[in-house]
Amino acid sequence: MNLLLVDDEYHVRKKLLDKIDWKALGIARVLEAGDGEQGYEIAGHVKIDILISDIRMPRMDGIEMAAAIRELYPDCVILFLSGYSDKEYLRSAISLHALSYIDKPVSPEQVIAAVKEAVSYCSNLQNSAFASKIKEARLVRLLCVPKPDAGQLSSLLQDCSLSLLHFADSRTILIQILSGDGIPSGLTDKLGGLLTHSGLRYISGDHHDNILVIHLLSDKEQLVSSLTESFFQSLFQRASYLLKNTSYFIAVGVIAENIQEIYHSYQSAVISLQQNFFLGMNSVSFAGPSVSPEFVPDESFRRGLLGSVKQNDPDTCFLLLQSLYESYQQHPAGLISVVRENYYGILSQLFQHCLIHHFTFPSASNQQLWDVISSAATLRELHTIAVNLYQSYFDFIRTNESRLSVSGKLKKLIEENYGNPGLGLQFLSERLKLSQSYISQLFKQETGTTINQYIISYRIDMASSLLLKSDQKISDIAGCCGFTDQNYFTKLFKKYTGMTPSAYRGCIS
Repeated sequence: MNLLLVDDEYHVRKKLLDKIDWKALGIARVLEAGDGEQGYEIAGHVKIDILISDIRMPRMDGIEMAAAIRELYPDCVILFLSGYSDKEYLRSAISLHALSYIDKPVSPEQVIAAVKEAVSYCSNLQNSAFASKIKEARLVRLLCVPKPDAGQLSSLLQDCSLSLLHFADSRTILIQILSGDGIPSGLTDKLGGLLTHSGLRYISGDHHDNILVIHLLSDKEQLVSSLTESFFQSLFQRASYLLKNTSYFIAVGVIAENIQEIYHSYQSAVISLQQNFFLGMNSVSFAGPSVSPEFVPDESFRRGLLGSVKQNDPDTCFLLLQSLYESYQQHPAGLISVVRENYYGILSQLFQHCLIHHFTFPSASNQQLWDVISSAATLRELHTIAVNLYQSYFDFIRTNESRLSVSGKLKKLIEENYGNPGLGLQFLSERLKLSQSYISQLFKQETGTTINQYIISYRIDMASSLLLKSDQKISDIAGCCGFTDQNYFTKLFKKYTGMTPSAYRGCIS
């Protein structure tokens, strides 16, 4: 077997070439290149069985070179050397189905293990049954691209003993594995046995690391278009026993009337996988027109949720979270990314509230919070994350309520009553049952500002928000924020913001 090692770092190549007994691994000839162009040029003269390549290189990168060499030698085994920063870049190489990704800095032991696996793979290609499965998997992947190469397509159809007639009535099924390290060993064969037992003709193969693609084909005995939704539900119910202890989504694409439409069936199944996020773990979705519009929570929802936190009202809070969850369930047409962003928003709102009030309730950085939200595979998991965090907050408040600082209690009262014209030292003193001089002194010590200054500042902040978000009259906004005299409100607003309320609203709009 011939092996080509491509890396623009000379010391990396030398280290591997000198420290590995290549012949003992079954490699007859080792060739080397310093960049992608040189590697591709070598491959044009010598058949390459195994390619070991760096990702980032000058002139031609490893991804581009590997794709070009794969065109020359479809059975060439690809091993990529990848640094941490290449992880996102590697996503573009997924269609190449590299056998392994060896992390940098590279150790000879890692390369030896990967080459042993590659040699075993190449040897297995001599086995006709193994080779047939590899060619079938290639055909499956080729049909998942918009415009497959006609020459490759014709060759693979012939190798798989298929004709265009088999695709005159076909359909794509996707099984996405959500748990573990991708598709479990032996699952493809077990599912194949179930499909064959059910009288179905098919070709299958993995696409990415965690998605199994099945293209159902028609013959004289069975038309795919005649299979009802209840048939598929029954089929997948039996498949669930093979998928036990595994979390998954199943999506069924639309009917394809010819081989050119297989890609459309595949794409429709990919889109349908979005519905599974709303349907829940181990669910089945069927591609088709959207039956419901996208749900978007309005601003009043967030205000109500924040209000329930400020009022220390867990019952209202959890009712609102449940209504959000049910609304999304009833409208499974939205983008998952938007749903995640909305949940991120309502949790960030909670953390911001804690930060403002100096609560030591456990929080997280924006990135940590987003990572937790991104890890949720279903709407139910997102809902559970939100409920658990809000429950933890209310538990924290209940446990620490007696220990909250005086300034914290005063701020809470001010935020809850800022629209009350009677809000002032006397009002706060009576609510807390503490003397006016005592709360004034403590508040100034803890915050660096007076209670009256804080009340005015908070009212101006609320008025500023209303000026931007509502069409209310300025006099009404003044009243909502506790100002009984509009002229006095205008004077204070200009003092704090540098402009009158009307100018502020006009300037921003």
